[in-house]
Amino acid sequence: MNVVEDDVKSEPGKTDVVAPKSQPSPTKSWVKFEEEAQNGVTTTNKNVSNEPAVIKTESIQVNLERSITSSLNDSNGPNNDNQPLRNVVLPITSVNDTIRQGFTNGDIIVTLLPVNSRFPWVTPAQFRPELVPEELMAQGLTLTVEEYVQSMELLVNDYRFTIYNICYKRILVVWITIAFSLLLGLLFSGLNGLLLFGVGITWLVINAGVIFLSIWIKFKLSRNLERCLANVNKQLLRHKIILALDDRGKISCHKVTLCFIYLDPGPCINQLQTCIEQQEREANGWEQRMDISANDIVIQGSRTTRLSRKQERAALLYLRYASRWGKERVRGYLASPPAKGGRHCPSITCPCQFIEDHLQCKPAG
Repeated sequence: MNVVEDDVKSEPGKTDVVAPKSQPSPTKSWVKFEEEAQNGVTTTNKNVSNEPAVIKTESIQVNLERSITSSLNDSNGPNNDNQPLRNVVLPITSVNDTIRQGFTNGDIIVTLLPVNSRFPWVTPAQFRPELVPEELMAQGLTLTVEEYVQSMELLVNDYRFTIYNICYKRILVVWITIAFSLLLGLLFSGLNGLLLFGVGITWLVINAGVIFLSIWIKFKLSRNLERCLANVNKQLLRHKIILALDDRGKISCHKVTLCFIYLDPGPCINQLQTCIEQQEREANGWEQRMDISANDIVIQGSRTTRLSRKQERAALLYLRYASRWGKERVRGYLASPPAKGGRHCPSITCPCQFIEDHLQCKPAG
């Protein structure tokens, strides 16, 4: 006969022992915890609520473009907690403020060095358009990667840039080397007397003539490079960037560097347009000194139409001398007195001042 004990005394610190019985499957609910043992017997908290925890939120309003939008708790009805609404004003930055952020007129953004490092005295400087400097992708600039690559390809594929890069510094050095080699050959040739004197005089005349010819060739190479850079700066004009080339080498062309300078062209172009109109009224031949091509566009047909390009002359004049101004800026030759200052640059002569001073001293023709 099985005997079941109805009353089983529990020992202190242990739970009651109950005979196992078949229990229905428990229903899913939130996790419940047992209370601490009291008087040696644990009891289950039967009053635990199955509701999830509720965290009170703060109702706010977001102020976009100076206007207050609807409250975030509009979908939940009115504010039952009677809490005051807090306005959050988001700062608004315009496009012009973003472009000007961190840059002022005349600031050098980045300087590019040649990528080739082997035999720099023999091989000309090389630049790879696909290598984009991160400084030109800064938040204050609008230049894109595609436009940078296109501008650099336009530069490196131009024959004027290639010839300048190869010949500008080397042409004079090559001739001086050849001339001294010829002089040493004459001295050790065994000639003497009047024959040696006549050959020496001939050598001096030829040497002087070739040196002047080399200087003239360098002048032409420099001017052609300025026109090449004008085409490149035309692509960079709307991004407020000027590209200038600075040759820092004495003998080798390997120290050719490309400098990107930040400058807003609008005020300078407007000033140049005003100056051109004033010089035209005075009729002092200033137009012949501008060294730009601004001929009227002629549309031929049954009726010939002529389109004036006078409004473009200021922009063309700005582009013509922008790279020369940039080279002088990089070398530190444009420092302006603190009392005077620049017209559109904080402490240096701006392009329109530089161009006006140059054309005033340049002879006509």
